[in-house]
Amino acid sequence: LKQSLLCRRHPSQRVERAKMDVDEGENTAKAILRPRRAGENIKVAETVLKRRDRNLKAAGQRAAAVAKVRKDQREYKKGKLKIIRAEKLIKNCLIRIQDRKRQKTSKKKRPNPKLVHAARSLAVIRNGRMGGSKEVKVALRQMGLGLRNTLVFAPNDADTARNLELVKPFAFWGKCSFKVVFNLVHKKAMFKDPEAPKEKVMLCDNVLIEKHLGDLGVLCTEDLAHALHTNGKTFTAVRERLWPIPLGDAKKSNGMVHDKKFTFGDLQSAMDLKVAKLIGE
Repeated sequence: LKQSLLCRRHPSQRVERAKMDVDEGENTAKAILRPRRAGENIKVAETVLKRRDRNLKAAGQRAAAVAKVRKDQREYKKGKLKIIRAEKLIKNCLIRIQDRKRQKTSKKKRPNPKLVHAARSLAVIRNGRMGGSKEVKVALRQMGLGLRNTLVFAPNDADTARNLELVKPFAFWGKCSFKVVFNLVHKKAMFKDPEAPKEKVMLCDNVLIEKHLGDLGVLCTEDLAHALHTNGKTFTAVRERLWPIPLGDAKKSNGMVHDKKFTFGDLQSAMDLKVAKLIGE
């Protein structure tokens, strides 16, 4: 009876003992397993921990094996010699033929495409569609849309309208409000460094704007957004000193349910909502 009474401890003593059991070498509290009473074993607790560690190890090995199989499958499709299969060549050729037919039809139906109503500048985004004829790829590169899922600003004029009609299945565009342009520039803008042409300098403060665009009278984020939104005198020079803005896949912008078809063409009033989703607003 005396021994059982001695084994019982006050709650404050239990708390102190628990604090002593914490491993001081770790940043987080990691309890050390000890028996409740001196002399007892912790066989059950050790078995549970071993089973847990074994399961975690097996899960890690299984995930590594799955990743290796997927990588091998991708490498097999590419081939060691990077051989292009005949099926792919035929498919690409059919896509180019179909795209050239589309261009001829669009030139007959719309020889003079209309400009976007009440817009000085346009936000043009390339979607994730593959393929296209040589003329389409050249037009996309001239507009600065060589990479998929990127955005550039373009003036709302006749030349831009003709280029957009040419690349219509591979891009979508529209007029953006000043608020959306400001948020887009504030979050995603990147400057070209003259000393390192391939380097991308992220916009982090107004000092960078003054450094890269100070000679054009653009000194802050609002000035930069205003120049791109209004298509002013400095529009062309500002656009040349900015990289195309990378965005997410437009098919996945609606959350868990992905779009089955590519977004393309003039979105008109829906452009603000689309861009806001792509920048995570």
